[in-house]
Amino acid sequence: MIKSLLILLLLSLTITIVAHYLLSVEKEYTKQLLNNPQQLYYSHQFKNFSLTNTNTHGEAQSIIYSPSTRMLTEQQKSLMDDPKIIMYREHEPPIEITSKHAQIFHNENLTSLEDNVRVTMPDKNKNNIVMTTEQLTLDNRTQTATTDLPATIMHGKGNMQGTGLEFNPHTKQIKFLNKVRGIYEQ
Repeated sequence: MIKSLLILLLLSLTITIVAHYLLSVEKEYTKQLLNNPQQLYYSHQFKNFSLTNTNTHGEAQSIIYSPSTRMLTEQQKSLMDDPKIIMYREHEPPIEITSKHAQIFHNENLTSLEDNVRVTMPDKNKNNIVMTTEQLTLDNRTQTATTDLPATIMHGKGNMQGTGLEFNPHTKQIKFLNKVRGIYEQ
């Protein structure tokens, strides 16, 4: 009888300690959410997330990777930190795109890269053409890109700058929209 009473007392004490711990964890989690309300809407968080877009033949067109990704289900978008995109082109080396942040808008099938966007595109001689801007929107269906912000393209000793840009990696066409300036050195 005493043994049963001691076991019951120990079990009650264990349940009380665990409940107190869980309550303190819940209070801390609630406090963190109040300090960062956007976190309330995350339905999923992923570490080392990658997504491959394929063509109708199942061949990879692009791969996007991020060490930290959060999905906001209600807004139908995902947020990525330090994303890296590899875009594959037929008979050409792939293009690499990096930035500090990205938003993927699922309904529109668009990816908006933000903060220190860098596009590295090897040419036929394996020299890099490098485009930089602060924001770039990728249309995931057509694999084209646009920005309304200033952008710079560097290739060898030359560079071009302009405001607004349209870019098609498959046709290799880059079109500046306004205020175009360039320097070419031999």
